[in-house]
Amino acid sequence: MKSNTRIINAFMVFFIIHTSQIGMGILGVPRIIFLESKQDAWISILLSGLFISLITWLMIAILNKNEGDTLFEIHVHIFGRLIGSIFNFLIVIYFIAVYYSITISYVEVSLIWGYEGVYEWVGILALLMLTIYAVSGGFRVVTGVCFLSFLMTIWLLFVVYQPLQSINLTRILPIMTATPSEIMKGIFKSSFTMIGFETLLFIFPYIKEKNKLQLFSQIAVWFTTILVLIVTVVSILFFSAKELEKNIWPVVSMISTVRFPFIERFEFVAVPLWILVIFPNLCITLYISSKGIKQIFHIEQKYGILIISIVIFICSFFITKRVDNNYLFDQIGKTGFFLWFIYPIFLYGITVIRSKFNTRTRRS
Repeated sequence: MKSNTRIINAFMVFFIIHTSQIGMGILGVPRIIFLESKQDAWISILLSGLFISLITWLMIAILNKNEGDTLFEIHVHIFGRLIGSIFNFLIVIYFIAVYYSITISYVEVSLIWGYEGVYEWVGILALLMLTIYAVSGGFRVVTGVCFLSFLMTIWLLFVVYQPLQSINLTRILPIMTATPSEIMKGIFKSSFTMIGFETLLFIFPYIKEKNKLQLFSQIAVWFTTILVLIVTVVSILFFSAKELEKNIWPVVSMISTVRFPFIERFEFVAVPLWILVIFPNLCITLYISSKGIKQIFHIEQKYGILIISIVIFICSFFITKRVDNNYLFDQIGKTGFFLWFIYPIFLYGITVIRSKFNTRTRRS
């Protein structure tokens, strides 16, 4: 049982999951899904949301059957300490890679939209220092970061009202023309952006009202799905097909058209503000990976935070080309898909079999 200083109410799970899902990916996801599903990108997003909803239900079922353990502990219980630790180490590597991909993406956008000439490692070091400070405060501080991030950035959604005045409704037509294969590819790509719900597997012991977890988790998943849907549909209506295919950061480009009497270039405000959007991502990934280091090597979490931060900072000097970054992002996306969409189905099967076996053993 966790101490009361680390326990949170179930409704806070909404903010944790949603802010884990929304990050740098949403700035470029309209182009990525459009390349696969064209005008039917919205179908891929909705089907992806449905799939995520089902996987979320499975994850909570797994956690309930394992008496409130995290995935790190479940691996050790099911596969033994050696194999379980290997699995846990691979997951730690994955989250370190996710952290790095988020930082390098944000630094890249910052260099393009207002901070030309700054070295990449300077931006990464700044983000690392902020994240270390927050994560060192513990899980409730990380939860507070997620809550405040949501309140301070949700208003950015309403700036799309100006781009809406320049949309062309015919660009969404014709609908239902994508093949099943193209729709599936769109689901695969959109799932990369909406990964983040797996946070559930690592925060379950800290939630007070576990009977309400399913409700708030599903609300978070569908809120994110609708948000991605809105952004993608507006981008398709705003840009021509050729413009959307060539624009790496279409949402930032769309925001750059927003004008206020007191702000000449709104993107110069929005891009720095986006650090509030990605900050929960950074805090959660660093928290989970450092907890994994603690579980595997039995060292204090603060040392895990320090080790991971040093590794990420060193990597910033080696992976600097756009081609290398794209390759890294693709590999992380594919790994995340199999880890959090396919593996939970396999793990659920093992958990059910193990539960039935233990029940029969007790009866005999």
